[in-house]
Amino acid sequence: MPFDWLARNLLVSLFLPPANVLVLAGLAFVLWRRCPRIGRVLAVVAVLALWGQAMPWVGQWLSRPLEVGKAVDPKTFDTSLAVPGSAATRAQAVVILGGGMSFGSPEFGRENAVDLSEATLARVRYGAFLARRAQLPVLVSGGSPTGRAAEAPIMAQVATDEFGVPVRWVEGQSLNTAQNAIFSARMLSNVGVSRIYLVTSAWHMRRAREQFERAGLTVVPAPCCHAMTLEPDTVPGWWPTLEGMRMTRAALREWMALGVGH
Repeated sequence: MPFDWLARNLLVSLFLPPANVLVLAGLAFVLWRRCPRIGRVLAVVAVLALWGQAMPWVGQWLSRPLEVGKAVDPKTFDTSLAVPGSAATRAQAVVILGGGMSFGSPEFGRENAVDLSEATLARVRYGAFLARRAQLPVLVSGGSPTGRAAEAPIMAQVATDEFGVPVRWVEGQSLNTAQNAIFSARMLSNVGVSRIYLVTSAWHMRRAREQFERAGLTVVPAPCCHAMTLEPDTVPGWWPTLEGMRMTRAALREWMALGVGH
């Protein structure tokens, strides 16, 4: 595991839940005896921060400005394919971005028990659906920031073996969204592809579209995995849940990534 990747992620995590709450609680504990008033204030802030960041409403509120583009209507594929001369305005390929890996799935028989994360699997599934309906070739993009296993080869294997959609291009060197765009654009420009459906999580689409357009491609957003609606079997969105905290964490991390341009 590269040291710079580990150090960067540890630093970033200090500003994300739940670590940011632990930092506040630790400061409250340290200052409680020397400055009781400040210690009490920090303790209250820590509790409120924990509650607020775990509220589904907060996660939704943070995620929605990041969601660029509406879901692609599958009916448009059938219509566009039937219209003469529409090839010039249609997307020429489907590009699917990786969203992380998991390393606890020995049942698939892969080395190091590697598998796609929940987010990556959802992206591959949707990308395969688009490619099949639109009759387009597929590029998968995702390297190995941790140094353990690249995402793209596993994504290609899952798309082919589990969803029956072959992958034409496998870009497995990129370590962030900016590199996803640069390396993918190079591969596609070599074969004359300039207009793509870009598949990634809805909360990641704003940054991803910016990077791919900067790399010279015309992007048709094809987002999936929109911010979750309120769970029907729980109390309203102000009640803290683990899923609410995950949503908030992902959105805050994305806003931080937008700030640094990666």
